[in-house]
Amino acid sequence: MDQVYNETAKIRRERFGGLSPMRWTLIEADRLGYFIGVDFDDDRCVTRLFLCHPESIKMLSAWYFVILIDSTYKTNKYKQPLVQLIGVSPVKKNFNIGFAWVSDETKETYAWVLSQLKNVLGGRRPDAFVTDKEGGLGVSVREIFPSSAHLLCVWHMKKNIEAKMMSLGSSRESAEAFVAGHWQTLMNANTQRGFQQRWVDLQNSEWGRNLRFMNYLKGEWIPCAQRWAHCYTNRVFHIGNTSTNRVESAHSSLKKWLASSTHKIDTLFLRYHTSIEGKVTELRKDLEDSRLKVFSIFLQWC
Repeated sequence: MDQVYNETAKIRRERFGGLSPMRWTLIEADRLGYFIGVDFDDDRCVTRLFLCHPESIKMLSAWYFVILIDSTYKTNKYKQPLVQLIGVSPVKKNFNIGFAWVSDETKETYAWVLSQLKNVLGGRRPDAFVTDKEGGLGVSVREIFPSSAHLLCVWHMKKNIEAKMMSLGSSRESAEAFVAGHWQTLMNANTQRGFQQRWVDLQNSEWGRNLRFMNYLKGEWIPCAQRWAHCYTNRVFHIGNTSTNRVESAHSSLKKWLASSTHKIDTLFLRYHTSIEGKVTELRKDLEDSRLKVFSIFLQWC
């Protein structure tokens, strides 16, 4: 193993040619045609890096309608968060829009990431963004893309409600039953009037006697119902995306390609690039299969 590590280190040194891993990554990304957004601190050290593969730019120009955003950890030696942006193709398959390697998850950082996305989009504006209820991200979405709808991930919402119930003394089984029953019924209301009535019914049920829990729902989730209740979100073109599960899947896929959480930025970039190349090939095949299926159905009718 020592010989393997030594040889690997030698190959990396030769590849860099005296450059730092970050400098080499920027040069290589530029050579490959990536869109690059980079931000520096006062010491000229990179604090934020946004990269978008050239094929991703093409796909985004055609399929920019719904964008899902979430961050993940354990992807690099620096222990810094990685924000992934995911789009949805006409055959309902994910495609990677890009990733941002950032130093923190503040409102300012998310605003910078979304500004880079805005540059890639040009004059296009997504119909909807789907994120979890991360305050800084939500505020930035509404500031940078005020004409786009901002939907909240219903999966994260349900998990947060279950966690709150258990912190107030409910069992896991009881919390899961509430979310799958009363809360799901409220969420699925087809009209605003139906939503209001179901909320009244919920407050008058046995759950309404738990004032601390009711106050939590009133303060945390009811005020933002327009971003998760079906009677509101069904007015938005979101292609069935009401959770960030696609981004979670992208996180998992990327981590499989990385196979370690201690890589430097150059290795992170190279393995991300390789994963994108494979995804593009897979997506092209899915699109071609879809075209052939539609053509076959057309011939049957003729």
